[in-house]
Amino acid sequence: MIYIFHGDDQFASRTEFNSSIDKNINTDILRLDSKNINPDLVNGFLNSQSLFTPKKILAITNFFSISKPILDKIIKIIKDNDSVDVLIWQDKSLNPTQAKINNFPLDKIIFSCLNQIRPKNLVRFMTLFKQVLIKEPFELFLFFIKNNLRKQLTSYSAFDKKVLQKTYLQLIELDFQNKTGQLSIPKEIALERIHLNLIK
Repeated sequence: MIYIFHGDDQFASRTEFNSSIDKNINTDILRLDSKNINPDLVNGFLNSQSLFTPKKILAITNFFSISKPILDKIIKIIKDNDSVDVLIWQDKSLNPTQAKINNFPLDKIIFSCLNQIRPKNLVRFMTLFKQVLIKEPFELFLFFIKNNLRKQLTSYSAFDKKVLQKTYLQLIELDFQNKTGQLSIPKEIALERIHLNLIK
């Protein structure tokens, strides 16, 4: 069976992908990425005999980003070994036809919130901001906010460029401190203060 994990919500799809792999105890697992995969490695793994772990799982990240010549060879190898479970995580939404599909669409409220990042629009922004923090992982939300401000820095923005740049750098610092455990206040409050100073 082929299991595909994909969708706009990369955090959720990747988490479920890893969780599905970790659930398989006493299983021979080969994890590969589109950047280091090759047909010989896949063929050797799927066709080799194992005395201790008869069940095998092939887990591939960004399978559909592999170049077509290599992809075609790997697909043929997988078809010839249809008793093996194949878990695929893709960093975008797909429309596969033959697989168990695990789609993780991104909640539209995130985009609605991002669209409210405008000068003097604090009330509308904060309403959605608080809803997103309840519904979505903080790291995912922070990723999209940073991406939104980075785009504004390289294109049109209603904000002053210097203020926007300062805010963007503060977001980078917040991300670093959050990941290294250096924050002295809750991460949600830190993110809220950054936006209060930007949008006020």
